[in-house]
Amino acid sequence: MNEYYLQKAVAELPRLIETTVTPAVESKTLFRGDRIIIDLGDHYVGYFSFRMNWVDLYVDAPVRLYVKFCETKRELEDDFAAYQGRLCASWLQEEVINVDFPGEYRMPRRYAARYIEITVKSTPKRFVLSDFAFRAVTSGDVSAVASPVIANDRLREIDRVAVNTLKNCMQRVFEDGPKRDRRLWTGDLRLEALANYYTFRNDGLVRRCLYLFAATEPNDKGFFPGFLYEDPVFVSGSWYLMDYALLLVVSLCDYYRHTGDRETFLDLYPAAKSQMEAAARAVDGEGILSIPNGCDAFIDWCPDLRKGIALHGVYLYTLDLLAGVLQELSHADAEMCFTRLESAKTAAFEHLHNKEENRFVSPRDGDQYSVHSAVWMILGGVVDGKEGVRILHDALKSADSLKPVTPYMHHYVIEAMFKLGLAEEAMDYLRDYWGAMVDLSADTFFEAFIPGQPDFSPYGDRMINSMCHAWSCTPSYFIRRYACR
Repeated sequence: MNEYYLQKAVAELPRLIETTVTPAVESKTLFRGDRIIIDLGDHYVGYFSFRMNWVDLYVDAPVRLYVKFCETKRELEDDFAAYQGRLCASWLQEEVINVDFPGEYRMPRRYAARYIEITVKSTPKRFVLSDFAFRAVTSGDVSAVASPVIANDRLREIDRVAVNTLKNCMQRVFEDGPKRDRRLWTGDLRLEALANYYTFRNDGLVRRCLYLFAATEPNDKGFFPGFLYEDPVFVSGSWYLMDYALLLVVSLCDYYRHTGDRETFLDLYPAAKSQMEAAARAVDGEGILSIPNGCDAFIDWCPDLRKGIALHGVYLYTLDLLAGVLQELSHADAEMCFTRLESAKTAAFEHLHNKEENRFVSPRDGDQYSVHSAVWMILGGVVDGKEGVRILHDALKSADSLKPVTPYMHHYVIEAMFKLGLAEEAMDYLRDYWGAMVDLSADTFFEAFIPGQPDFSPYGDRMINSMCHAWSCTPSYFIRRYACR
């Protein structure tokens, strides 16, 4: 652990803003088997409380309640007891509580929900529940977020939901999902920070997260972990994702570009350089970034995705951004980055590109054809212009190519479109994909989403999916950067 960087992060601990949400629910007289549903009116993250009292006679035994917190209306009908996913079922937001005495009851855990279902499991007598309240918390100051100046109603609604998604993920760090995981991931951080620069403008929270990652313990290959815990204690994660390690460098470059904070960039540059050196050591004899033992890559939750080509694209993308920043700062490492970039581009076109089909497929990835590979080769600068447009369109339209399944990867599809000058197509793509979630009455955007496949889950059961997830907040970034004029 790097104590210097950790103390820098501690100094940036944000103040949580609390708002009490009082749902429009009257007092309810209840008995065994009764059930009530409380609608908070929107998705919030926070703490639930209520008051219990007797009706005719003092309640002389504990009132046992089953309380279920739901991010969407569909969850209300889910039977959590039937869960069959591979992640721990304790992430499902349900509690059996005993209310021993009349008076206010404050549930101690934090929840992410719009709907709260309360079922009476056992009680000796009738009783009353009243004074329902939800103390919502976030480090995102909504008063600092201006409404986008845009005529398109669809985009305005998508932006509203995206801002709400980001707000609920802004806690002590940029969390990945306030329902499940509740930790800081590098891939989510990069996208949350981009949206933040155009909405909440909480640069201190970005700095805090960058310093937290710089304080983590690298593995024996030199890569920082893909996630970390910071509350109640600081703990490095145990999954080493090479694309995420590179995206930490990207996030630092983004931070400098948006803030001009030279001091922080140079302070964190040794940590960023360590990731680039670790990546350079993983480049094989053909000049392609490979995945050594003990490491992995994420790219997307697309089932059976082979990730080698896309990972090399992330490496190129990172080198390009870093070289540009270092050149602007007249840093001595700029030339080294440009040299590595050109070498890695040449290797990509030679070893990862099928010239006959003009596709990015390779025996390294089992000749698998995917949108992911095409997108990251475009973002890495291997192809551009009309050739890049054709390669992207072919991959998106082909029945043979694997397609993205997360808003995370769809973000990079749109970024590639903007890089190719396809601004109108990019906004149409955004409206279609994120708009489909709005059509499902989304208050926040989802972790994984395939239009027309509402039961898709990367974890084997939809019930464990996070329905408010950090990496899905970037419509606000695209809308406010490109559509607001």
